[in-house]
Amino acid sequence: MYRTRHFRWKLMHLCGILTHLGLVVAVAVSYICDLSRTTQSGLWGQVTVVEMNSCRFTQMAGLGNGFTFDVATHTLLKACLAVGSLGFTINIALLALLLAVEPNRISLTEGEQHWRKQIVTFFGCLLNLLLAGAGVFLALTLGTKAADSKPLIAPLIWTYIQWPLAFSMAVCDAVKNHREGKDLLD
Repeated sequence: MYRTRHFRWKLMHLCGILTHLGLVVAVAVSYICDLSRTTQSGLWGQVTVVEMNSCRFTQMAGLGNGFTFDVATHTLLKACLAVGSLGFTINIALLALLLAVEPNRISLTEGEQHWRKQIVTFFGCLLNLLLAGAGVFLALTLGTKAADSKPLIAPLIWTYIQWPLAFSMAVCDAVKNHREGKDLLD
């Protein structure tokens, strides 16, 4: 079973938790930066050719000045916020559940402990793979949007850190669970 002197497993999960928290913070900073730009008094007085257009959709989307985010970017940042928050919550719960099924009770046999850990690890791997897939999508989409706006660079960097880490956590948990199962059979 899991030996407490091997800290890499816990360290990887803690890094995953901190990475998802970093993504949430980066998205929050981007929102605050965008809100501060739209409330500046100098931007409201500027008139450009696009703002003089009679099309109200152009004005509603914030395309009149080059400083504010468009509607798609706001939706993308909301998706980043959702992925970061879900990843943070899922990985905290996963770490707590995996620590809870460690061999600390005498009443359970090693087989029962491994069976419980196998269920938790399966769902943890599945959820981390889904988070990694969402992270790849967000990183690719943010990569195309970040060329126009500097506040999107921080969420872009955090998504490029998040998805490989979520994928590696899923793979390492599966390998660790497989090795413990083989040790149990021997």
